[in-house]
Amino acid sequence: MRINNLVKETAAELNIDLCGITDGSDLNDERKKLKKRIQTKYWPQPFASQQLDLLTKPSLQFKNLQSIIVIAMSYNNGASSSFLSNYVTVKDYHNFLQEKLEKMASVLQNKLKKKFDYKIFVDTAPFLERALAKRAGIGFIGKNSMLINPKFGSYLFLGELFTDLEIKKDQPLNLDCGECQICIKNCEGKALKDEYLLDGEVCISYLTQKKGVLSAAEINKIGTHVWGCDACQNKCPYNINKTENSEPELNFFNKNLEYFLELDRKVPPSELKNTAIMWRGSRILQRNALIAVYNLGEERYFEAVKRKLKDNSPIIRYYSVLALLELNYQRAKKPVEQAIKNEKNSRYKKEMLKLLEQKGE
Repeated sequence: MRINNLVKETAAELNIDLCGITDGSDLNDERKKLKKRIQTKYWPQPFASQQLDLLTKPSLQFKNLQSIIVIAMSYNNGASSSFLSNYVTVKDYHNFLQEKLEKMASVLQNKLKKKFDYKIFVDTAPFLERALAKRAGIGFIGKNSMLINPKFGSYLFLGELFTDLEIKKDQPLNLDCGECQICIKNCEGKALKDEYLLDGEVCISYLTQKKGVLSAAEINKIGTHVWGCDACQNKCPYNINKTENSEPELNFFNKNLEYFLELDRKVPPSELKNTAIMWRGSRILQRNALIAVYNLGEERYFEAVKRKLKDNSPIIRYYSVLALLELNYQRAKKPVEQAIKNEKNSRYKKEMLKLLEQKGE
């Protein structure tokens, strides 16, 4: 119990919002659920491992695992953006939590007056971290598959410290969503197929990270989202009237469409590189900004989009054509025809021509 208290004390000293402890045993309940999921069309989920052992056996990630310290930081920053998810903070949360956990390990070693082995994870291994957080008493799993804490809601970043220290574990919360289905009713992408059942392939957050040319249905579904989607969280009762985080590094990265349309992808601004949204590259951000312009249909973006007809990426040139033709067909017709004439990529030239013909019908 002494070490458990020291961990919690240290977390408080480091301004960590939530801290819980569990052991390294297998996630057996989750494994059973995943075995059933494999038999459905909702498997696998995007960006997730398909290996059940890696997902449900945390001990595979660390030799002589005895305890797992789970921390959570609120990113409830009061943001309200049509373009970016609240989790787009000025500092990449991976680095932020990594530093917190490194400091925690150092302070604990000083307090215990002994060294111990540990390994830190912040979205860097395939195990089911929300399940570990649930088991550590950090929160419960909502019907939108998000981890929810009664005090802080679901806007939470998670990190884990695996260690060979034996620490008394905490107990899970005895809470759930009850009869509430607000998240399911408010999912813009209709990705929440049932309680606790997410179809990741149609989730808007995933679509904003899906590379390449999207289908017409996917383009319409993205709407104005340049990165991420918070629809299933925004209306959650647990996220109403919560205290905003006080960490400046977790302030919202508040940028408008022009910022992404004018982005120099060869030399992205350092402030953008410091965020968590660059892991898929800057081209996908610009593509999504063009899709947002297409869906908004506001002609004030015309000249900014027109300049992208000369971009070095055929994908960006294609989405520029798509947006321009939607903003003002008559005004766009001549520059689009010239762009098609100059297009060297045969695949995208064909697709651009198709867009022009469809709009002119």
